[in-house]
Amino acid sequence: MRKQKNTGNKAKHWLKIGAWIVGVALLLFAGLIFFTDWLERKLEHTVAQQSNGVYSLQLYGFQVSPFAGAVSADSLSLVPDYARWEELRSQKKEVSRTLLDLSTGTVDLTGLNFLKMLLGKGVSLDRLAVERPDLLLTLMQEDTTQQHKPLHQTVRGMLKGMRVGAMDINSARLRYRKYAVTSVNLFSMQRFDFAVNDFQLDSQSFAASNRAYYAQNITLQGTGIQYLFPDGAYQLTSDTLRLSTAQRNLRLQQLMLTPTKAPAELARSKGKAVSYMQLDVPEIRLTGLDYPAHSRENSFEVRHVAVREPALRVFKDKQNFKNKGAQPLPHELAQHMKAKFCLDSVEIENGFIRYAELVPKAIKRGHINLQNLHMTLRNVSNMPRYTSDKKPAVIKATGKVMGKVQMQMTVYMPLLNKNGYHRIEGEIKSGNPEILNPILAPTAFVRFEKGYVNSGRFEVELTNKQAVGSLRLLYQNLKIDILSKGTGGEQSFGKKVLTALANLAVIKESNPGDKGEKPRIGKINVTRNPENSVFSYWVDCLMDGFMSSAGLGGKAEKL
Repeated sequence: MRKQKNTGNKAKHWLKIGAWIVGVALLLFAGLIFFTDWLERKLEHTVAQQSNGVYSLQLYGFQVSPFAGAVSADSLSLVPDYARWEELRSQKKEVSRTLLDLSTGTVDLTGLNFLKMLLGKGVSLDRLAVERPDLLLTLMQEDTTQQHKPLHQTVRGMLKGMRVGAMDINSARLRYRKYAVTSVNLFSMQRFDFAVNDFQLDSQSFAASNRAYYAQNITLQGTGIQYLFPDGAYQLTSDTLRLSTAQRNLRLQQLMLTPTKAPAELARSKGKAVSYMQLDVPEIRLTGLDYPAHSRENSFEVRHVAVREPALRVFKDKQNFKNKGAQPLPHELAQHMKAKFCLDSVEIENGFIRYAELVPKAIKRGHINLQNLHMTLRNVSNMPRYTSDKKPAVIKATGKVMGKVQMQMTVYMPLLNKNGYHRIEGEIKSGNPEILNPILAPTAFVRFEKGYVNSGRFEVELTNKQAVGSLRLLYQNLKIDILSKGTGGEQSFGKKVLTALANLAVIKESNPGDKGEKPRIGKINVTRNPENSVFSYWVDCLMDGFMSSAGLGGKAEKL
């Protein structure tokens, strides 16, 4: 009897313990439900309160495990109220320059320190993972601020001192637009994956030389990139983009610069003759890119840039539109750039350039090609600690004119020189000058009938006003035709007579002339036309030296 009684007591005892366990579990479950609901409402209320009603946050399938430090949501949306933003601005209250419209797939946070967050000591978590976020950024007003404070000095509330061990954003989409033109994306990325390691939003991480943008490493892999230039004239696209801040590299593939308008439409929109450009680059690689310096100082410093097989096509209509306004030299562009930059070395492999123009009284375009172009650029910078008159940028280029005549050139260009001073020297290999007829006949109305160039060497010193130098061109049996304008290469009777007289009495048939005669040195003396590009300036120098060497110095225009 006593044994049965003891057995009954033990059963009651265990039933009580079980009841307490179930009770506690139910309380915890109810508390967890209450806490989850409270936290969800708290987050949504905090977003609305801290944004002054500009943002509305909605969480779907929200779950919290406070003991495990985990938070998840099936999806979320963050929607801006553009009318509220306008209302606050009209009241002269502080508003953000950019608004974010965000929707996501699943969101997972692990290792979240709830106690620290609830005590207002910032957000700290081990990992944040977001699937399929769709980000739409809208520029509400232009930035007129001259200098910006670092992010860690401007954030408020829970974001101050935030720490994230790892961040993974997968299959994301990004668009960026202006509020005034909401139908046009200034920048977009159709798909990208974004990963961040050890992000700490504090002054120490900002200043660390082994960190960039507060993180130990940031990687980005994107596809379908598009950028519309501010004036809307050109669009830049790239199939893929890859970067790593720790490895300090950046890679772009299938980069294309494409006009958004036809040549005449583009010129009309500018009200002047403009260079209509199309660029295609299969690959650009940047290595030794100093991301930490950019994140702290907004400077762009790169150890090496490799550009593979770029193809540039340029057309300018000088017949239907006039040049207006000064064209800056590279010096002026570098000196007026707000961002400081330094490119240690740039290598261009197997490039192609085609320039075409239509001039007054011509019936077709003239063109010239430069093929098999190989270039190296050294010390290209606007930072005084890297460049000076004694340490200029050095540009070396070799290529084949019209794919036939080899030419090489070296440019010494101190980009901080206030007078635009630079020096050019180069060589021209042997070849037939008739290869220049596609550019000379339609634009200068002169055609090489025969002749042969043995070699040439030139040296020129240039400023933003004047160029002086020399061209030593060795050639033989030179004969030219002077063409009638507006005929497409024909000669009137008068032009035929003038051609015969020029070849007989003016043009030097060979250089050197008679046996034993020293070669003539053509003098280069060109006053810069500020409405022409730097490349036109260089071509004018070579043409002036050739005319002088051929005996046409000062007479070409009269012919």
